[in-house]
Amino acid sequence: MVSRERRSFILIYVAVFGALSIVLSSIRVSFPLGNPNLGSTPVSIAAAASPGIAAFAVGLIKGIGVSLWTGQALIEIPAGIGDGMMGVLTSWLSRRVNPVLAVALGQLSRYVFTSGMIALSLTISKSYPGFLEAWIAMIPAITASIIVNLVLSTAAVAGLRRFYPSVFKRP
Repeated sequence: MVSRERRSFILIYVAVFGALSIVLSSIRVSFPLGNPNLGSTPVSIAAAASPGIAAFAVGLIKGIGVSLWTGQALIEIPAGIGDGMMGVLTSWLSRRVNPVLAVALGQLSRYVFTSGMIALSLTISKSYPGFLEAWIAMIPAITASIIVNLVLSTAAVAGLRRFYPSVFKRP
């Protein structure tokens, strides 16, 4: 059973990292293959140090918040769900392997989770005729996003692990 203090900490953690993911989504990195944003980095950091449900909630907050901000709900909400799924996987992996490796593998899982959810959403809405074509068309942009977020999130987790190792202790 999770203590009341731990639940409060997790709720604060979700709120802070959820807000941070919305703000970082507005930072776009110019890249020839697409313009990735940094929104999934807070999801990865939260996943490395908290339960999977908290990481999933941060991903949902990111998706809903960014869709309200940009008006692109058809893309951003599925991206948030996919990032939340990535967060659950990262959280699970961080209990079994080095948290930095877990974050790197989690970011790579966005090829399946995030781009898959976006492709599924676009296909269902009939904006694109085929699921596979939509998914393949996103590979350059999602690759750019994964590279940028992988570098930033692994550096952040490595730094936290070195200077604040208590963040990664689980009850």
